[in-house]
Amino acid sequence: MDSTAGRPAAFPSHDNRMVLRQFLRTFAFLSLLTSLWSLATPLMAFPDEVSHTIKAAAVARGQFVVQAGQSYGHGVHVQVPSYIANLSDQTCTAFKREMAASCAPSIPLDDNYLTIGVTSAGMYNPMYYWIVGLPSLIFSGAPALFAMRIVSAVLSSAFLAAGFTALTRLRAPKWPVAAAAVAVTPMVLFLAAGINPNSLEITATMAAFCGLLVCLENSRNLAVVKPAILTVGISAVVLANTRNVSLVWLLAAVTVAVTFFGFRRVGMLFHNRTVLVTSGAMAVGVGLGLWWIVLMIFAPGSTAAAPDGITNLVEGVKPHQAFLTMLDRVFDFVPQYIGVMGWLDTPVPQAVVQYWSMLLMLALLIPLTSRQSRRALGFWVALLALAILPAIIQAGLITTVGYIWQGRYNLPLFMILVIAAGMSVRNRSFESTPELRNVGRVIIAAGAVAHVYSFIYLLRRYVVGLHDTGNWQVMITHPEWQPPLSWIGLSALYAGLIYLGSAGLYRYLFPSYELIDKFRGFSGSPAATGSEAPRS
Repeated sequence: MDSTAGRPAAFPSHDNRMVLRQFLRTFAFLSLLTSLWSLATPLMAFPDEVSHTIKAAAVARGQFVVQAGQSYGHGVHVQVPSYIANLSDQTCTAFKREMAASCAPSIPLDDNYLTIGVTSAGMYNPMYYWIVGLPSLIFSGAPALFAMRIVSAVLSSAFLAAGFTALTRLRAPKWPVAAAAVAVTPMVLFLAAGINPNSLEITATMAAFCGLLVCLENSRNLAVVKPAILTVGISAVVLANTRNVSLVWLLAAVTVAVTFFGFRRVGMLFHNRTVLVTSGAMAVGVGLGLWWIVLMIFAPGSTAAAPDGITNLVEGVKPHQAFLTMLDRVFDFVPQYIGVMGWLDTPVPQAVVQYWSMLLMLALLIPLTSRQSRRALGFWVALLALAILPAIIQAGLITTVGYIWQGRYNLPLFMILVIAAGMSVRNRSFESTPELRNVGRVIIAAGAVAHVYSFIYLLRRYVVGLHDTGNWQVMITHPEWQPPLSWIGLSALYAGLIYLGSAGLYRYLFPSYELIDKFRGFSGSPAATGSEAPRS
């Protein structure tokens, strides 16, 4: 049975209002979820957060362009409030899993006089930093830093929500939506909550890919998917103005999407006036991103030198050797896709890793069962991109900065790959049989537990530290550090939100059924087939 009836072939134009409501609900949910991660993680406990925070505060104060005399070999020197310039004192827990976050000194509210701060992110495009840095003009001390984090979290959540909303506009959306839910690992949520443009490039890549899939599928009737067109345009501009490598992720997203639908549909897109206008605006935005890259090529020397003299150079390693080494490490990065928190020093529990490893292995194997190999071609292109592109980039950098690659850099490609797995089998039947509902209930409930477990585990790491012996009870009896709202309060809020999100996903995949049904049990109410229109 073909489940393409999961959505009607054409959508009335007034459905765009329903799309907006759906986006706002998803956006609100994800914003709350990521904001809780922002509060639960001690200040400056995200990777490289100090440098990115200094950069954001500087850009918000008008320091956009690197000038001669601002660089002294360890990064760019900027003028920022003293409490921001001295944030390195907050990183006392970095690479020390047993140390609680109480080691960090308090941040004074009145330490606002301008002084020199040093950032290794001085050459990055200022767009993300200007937005995130604005709260530092209004608040001071820790409240300013948490506000900056939450702005970043909300920004990333907007693109995640746009991606999910776009996927629901596909004619057979359930498998891709389920795959996208799998792709949102604890690591994705964790990174979205910190001050680092890595989070924005992950979510904007996901939004651009999902929006383009919808546009290509509806290339004959683009009037009904105008929000998806807008999603692609905004995401492309944001990616072009985030990091230099973000343009590579955008190219990968476009390539995989076109592979699913063919080049002929690309030409059909440009028969639409909305696409032409959006493309013109997108060209300007991408052009500005390219202009910044060229500008930084001629920036003063040493502006991007590694802080504190740290280097990852390995003497005698040739680019081709680095390329082959990266291919060897393709599967070594998987734990970082799932969750390695803090300064990449706190892996999530093995139970969480095993749960997502099971789902990711299914994502690799299910396309092999596709009856039409043409529909799985996009998946294989995405898999090749995840293996090859990071290896090529690292090979090009090996002689200048050495081995710098981390799994979190691959997350844009990872999200494309997992969603592509759902796309490759999206026309497969999604009938709401009792057996499928039971499997779905177990997988979604287990995922909810895994998310909550990861959240509380990270709190434990900072509340009392991680020791060789179990110390869960000490979190309650003798907590050494407390986040805003307390760790118990944040955990309760997070668990409640995860339940609401899990229940909403289950109702979407299996309309008329509930994740937890006390009265009807696992058998549920009368069956709702996969051809029934999903709830928005």
